[in-house]
Amino acid sequence: MASEAATILKHGWIYTVANIVNRAAGLLLLPLYTKVLTPSEFGVYALIGVVGDILAVMLMIGMNNAFTVVYFEHAEEKDRNRVVSTTMFGLGAATLVLLALSYPAGWAVSRGLFGGGGYAAVIAVALASIALSTMFELALAYYRVHKRSGMCLLVSVAKAVLLLGLNLVFLLVMDLGVSGIFLANGVVFSVLGLSLMASILTKTGVGFSPAILRRVVTLGLPFMPQSLLDIANQFVARWLLNVLMSTAAVGVFSFGMRLSTILYMFLTASFLQIWSVRRFEAQHGGEDREQSEFVFHLFIVVLTAAALGMTLMTPEILRLIASADYAPVLACMPFLTLSYVLHGVRMHSEVSLTKAKQMRVLPWISAASLAVGSALAVALVWQWGVLGAAVAVLGRELFQIAVTEWACRRLCPGEAPLNPVRLLGILAPAVVACAVGWEAFGAGVSPAFTAGKVALTAAAMAAAVFGPGLGPEGRALLFKLIGGVVRRRVQPAP
Repeated sequence: MASEAATILKHGWIYTVANIVNRAAGLLLLPLYTKVLTPSEFGVYALIGVVGDILAVMLMIGMNNAFTVVYFEHAEEKDRNRVVSTTMFGLGAATLVLLALSYPAGWAVSRGLFGGGGYAAVIAVALASIALSTMFELALAYYRVHKRSGMCLLVSVAKAVLLLGLNLVFLLVMDLGVSGIFLANGVVFSVLGLSLMASILTKTGVGFSPAILRRVVTLGLPFMPQSLLDIANQFVARWLLNVLMSTAAVGVFSFGMRLSTILYMFLTASFLQIWSVRRFEAQHGGEDREQSEFVFHLFIVVLTAAALGMTLMTPEILRLIASADYAPVLACMPFLTLSYVLHGVRMHSEVSLTKAKQMRVLPWISAASLAVGSALAVALVWQWGVLGAAVAVLGRELFQIAVTEWACRRLCPGEAPLNPVRLLGILAPAVVACAVGWEAFGAGVSPAFTAGKVALTAAAMAAAVFGPGLGPEGRALLFKLIGGVVRRRVQPAP
């Protein structure tokens, strides 16, 4: 029985729904942002957002990953509870320090990005909102290790409703502009984060262990420079566009990145929330490892199909949610969406390195990728503008996935390597379908074109499933899972 695959898929779809709801406010508000904000204002929002992402990485990326690893290092419930409370107190102290420094940091960032202190208050609000989001994210990490996918969904609904309401009030009613976006985030995360922290500590008890905190920090530190360097790659492209072209060019590029990031937020992040936890938790071997690899390749099939559909449907998306000023993003989307598919593939090697506690190589890989990505951006942005920035993003991702897989094969001989034949069997049909779609439909929008794009996406997905992408063993396991679901649906209640 496909127990391991069924467990991953069972929780994975709930996490997917939870992430869709969790990010729904940002997705639903994107049309508001692109209608209310000009490309130049959206560029300002994007530049400040990158700074906020850097702060979020410093606080959360390493801490969440390390929290999961340290949590499963302890078998006793009381020890696990101490890990929870210790991590919360450590993160809370860091949050308070950063709240106190938000305005001075905002002034310094405003001077560096825009040549003056005019955006200091807006940036301070953005930094404070990110600092306040840390407790919320750690609470979600707690629920994930307990496989409480239903609670993740409930919390995500609350966040989405509050963000939607406050953004509408701050942007449409109070006309606060970019600062209103970050102010809404700060209010929501402070309310939900503190409430969830109190609820969790009530269950786990209040405890603190300096040894556990040192362990979490030690394991988490390698993730921080790695993720900071990854974000720095995005910052370099935006900074070059701002210097060589305009904030409007930054806005167009950032709009394309925002659309492409949906692939990570809704699919990759959801998948990792259960797949990575299962790999940390279970001792995979034999059938379990095969099932885990099958689920990974099935995820890549779905991710690739979503990326292809988004790329082909970009003209329709633009017609629905943005003004004509954002039209230059059309040429960028194939490169940006493919880069996020490759990012999902790269997670296979990164989770293997994390499971083997070989995270120390990740910052070096990211540093090398930053150098390559920056060189590509410098070479391409001045010549091709926004399109050059998109090509540079894809080039950097290709380099990073190759180096990460090489490191994984050297340092983690016990972990399953990436299967290039299967990956090509999934990606190649999508690339062909994308080329055919752009040649046949271009930027045109009509019901017939939309139907043709859907058919192309379905054909590429079928080619991946019935070709070498899943392979005969994967197809057999997929049909077994589908058969089990059908039997449970039609079986009469006792």
